[in-house]
Amino acid sequence: MKSKNLIYIALLAITLLMFSAFSLDINNGDNITIFDNEVIPSGDIVSGDAVTVFGNLEIKGAVRGDVVAVFGNVDLYGEANGDIVAVFGNVNVHKDAVVGGDAVGVFGSVNREQGAVVRGEVADTKAGFIPKGFDVIPSISFGSVIGMMVVYGLSCLVILILPDRVRQMVHSSQRGIGRLLGIGLLVMLIFILLIPVLMITIIGIIPAILLIFAFMLVALISTTAVYIALGQRIAAAVEGRNAVYIHLLIGFVVVNALGMIPMLGALAAITVFFVGLGVAFDTRVGGLLMRKKAL
Repeated sequence: MKSKNLIYIALLAITLLMFSAFSLDINNGDNITIFDNEVIPSGDIVSGDAVTVFGNLEIKGAVRGDVVAVFGNVDLYGEANGDIVAVFGNVNVHKDAVVGGDAVGVFGSVNREQGAVVRGEVADTKAGFIPKGFDVIPSISFGSVIGMMVVYGLSCLVILILPDRVRQMVHSSQRGIGRLLGIGLLVMLIFILLIPVLMITIIGIIPAILLIFAFMLVALISTTAVYIALGQRIAAAVEGRNAVYIHLLIGFVVVNALGMIPMLGALAAITVFFVGLGVAFDTRVGGLLMRKKAL
């Protein structure tokens, strides 16, 4: 009963947050916008940093500090004195725009039009080898297949490097799914609320980006465990030295196959992600269960 209440509370909190997009003005200069797009009109000046989370940022005026978008794009038409960083989004520097620092796309690209000025470095992590419009079958693009292969390969690497932690997390993910889902929802909610504040007030942009990378690494480890647990439920009879990789493949294929079905696929992927976060937090990424077993 408690796990159901936890889920209801988490869902209510996230729903209220998503329907209550807001902006913050910190230290009389920094501007943070969450769950909404932000436009800085021509002639306006932001004296500090400008940050959006789950929203796009369009700058026609000027920003004296750094510019950050998490799960959103940055379109610069005016001037930014500091660095511009987009995490899971693109940085678009348009004609006559000026970037005083670096332009960085983390899991995204940096696009610079002719006449745009970037005084620092330009770097992005978007793969440029995927041909556009190349489809293996009508509903699965070449890029999607490559992406799934990369993720599966990384999951196999996680098993090789952290076999004991993954095993403990698999065991934990098979019990109390509702409770773990609720924990995962709350963890994600807290992370979304804290990361922009930490960027501006405490740790700065670069450490915050490293924190996001760490969060995604934990998500990879935990979702690997959930895929394996799902594969074990479907094909429990599979045994042997490589059974864990077979279970991983089965769980991975099932979830990605569901991804072809509208709504159901998104629900399956989101459930795996949040249950994985719940397992990671509940077991300290498998370490808590290992310590208990040692005792």
